[in-house]
Amino acid sequence: MKLARISIFVGVITCVLVATSAPLRAQVTEAPNIAGSDNMPWNRGVTVETRIAARELFLEGNRLFKIPLFSQAVEKYTQAIAQWKHPAFYFNLALAEINLGQYLEAREDLEESLKSGEQPLRADRFAEAQKQLVEVKRHLGRIHVSCPTPGAEVTLDGAVLFVGPGEREVWLKAQAHEVIAKKQAYGTQSKHVTVVPGARETVDLTLNKLIEDRPWAAWKPWAIVGAGVGLAAAGGILQSFSARNFDAYDATFSKLDCAAAGCTTEQIGPHLNDKLNRAKLERNLAFGGYAAGGLAIAGGVVLLYINRPHLTEQEDATRNSTDIAIVPMVSGDTLGMTVMISH
Repeated sequence: MKLARISIFVGVITCVLVATSAPLRAQVTEAPNIAGSDNMPWNRGVTVETRIAARELFLEGNRLFKIPLFSQAVEKYTQAIAQWKHPAFYFNLALAEINLGQYLEAREDLEESLKSGEQPLRADRFAEAQKQLVEVKRHLGRIHVSCPTPGAEVTLDGAVLFVGPGEREVWLKAQAHEVIAKKQAYGTQSKHVTVVPGARETVDLTLNKLIEDRPWAAWKPWAIVGAGVGLAAAGGILQSFSARNFDAYDATFSKLDCAAAGCTTEQIGPHLNDKLNRAKLERNLAFGGYAAGGLAIAGGVVLLYINRPHLTEQEDATRNSTDIAIVPMVSGDTLGMTVMISH
């Protein structure tokens, strides 16, 4: 039983070692022949002398790869490609990048190495490049971004992706990314997307034009202020009527025979009593007009502040709107108004 446990443990260690060293199983290709037809896509415009210099850099990259010093090997392969864009150079560069975990860069370089077919790599290396490409893509994700707004600049993680209208699909590292679309005089759209390995995310960014907007028509708060001023003015008129009727009552009352000792209702008479009651009603209505007018003016000022113009994204014309309705209230002993705000 004890031996069985040891065997299992060793087996697990072996599997781990094989798994961690998987990228190394793909061997780098040897230096390509500097000869060859100038009509070959990778040879066009590249002199033999340049090919020789690039081949030396490539061989140094291979030496560093086998040590292994992958970062330094990447530098040498990159320098070689700058002089001679041979598919074999891209293949070895991709293998070094895979060992560094640089899967995004490795995918691009593997695709470059495969563009010209089997001839520059040989069949075995070409098949290996295809296999490595499949493995690399499993570490990455894709994102498809579209924006129908003309002139909108679409950026991915701060780098310009395209200018709308258009769409683009790109490979990305499996992590969080930010996509932004913006255009002058339009509302900016921003979306955070977490890309999962092997998955494809879709992002649509449609911009809406910025317009100057108010909750209500500009005249409506002013109408409330005006109505308040009107109510206050009506209260002033009623107060003047009330004062005149009180004066008339006092003048008539003072002439009565009972004025000095005090008069009963019967002695005052219905006509004079009606004048007194009217004066009191007009006074009460005047005070009500002042109160309602003051409240209306204060409310109108608040609504004027709320109704200041502001920039907002243009929405559908059928959207729910906010409305204001002013309903006057006039009765035998009431003077005022009701303001209704509906959504």
